[in-house]
Amino acid sequence: MAEKIDPITLEVLWNRLLSVVNEQQVTLMRTAFSTVVRESQDLACGVFDTRGYMIAQSLTGTPGHINAMATGVRHFLKAYPAETLEPGDVLITNDPWQTAGQINDMTVLSPVFLEGRVIGYFASTCHSPDIGGRIYSAEAREVYEEGMRIPITKLFSRDEPNHELFKLIRANVR
Repeated sequence: MAEKIDPITLEVLWNRLLSVVNEQQVTLMRTAFSTVVRESQDLACGVFDTRGYMIAQSLTGTPGHINAMATGVRHFLKAYPAETLEPGDVLITNDPWQTAGQINDMTVLSPVFLEGRVIGYFASTCHSPDIGGRIYSAEAREVYEEGMRIPITKLFSRDEPNHELFKLIRANVR
């Protein structure tokens, strides 16, 4: 049976969780190369439980990204179940059928570990102005014209970058 938490402790923990996810968003905005992310806040950040359900989201951001991320994280968990992940792993995709709806929106997922097991996930989705393809993706007649589609894959494995993926991205993006 779950341990009961008194209302004061619950409020303290809830506010701490919100401050962490808001700090995640502020950090993403401050470090983004994209002015669309920095200035327009075309992004979303969230914390997820081990089943892929969003338990907290940043206070601002794009509702479309937040909603898509809320359902899209389960695709990550299907592709990479918790038992296949290790500390330092980071997953990425821009598959419009699994996350935010267009090739230019990148979703990144990082597992959180405690005592060797996954206890949750942090995720973010943000707009990348260029992922190859047509400059103005609304003119594309099919998804292949929009740019490079990255299936759910590891961006980092145990804190080491996926050099082959980085080479592929660099070769296909302006």
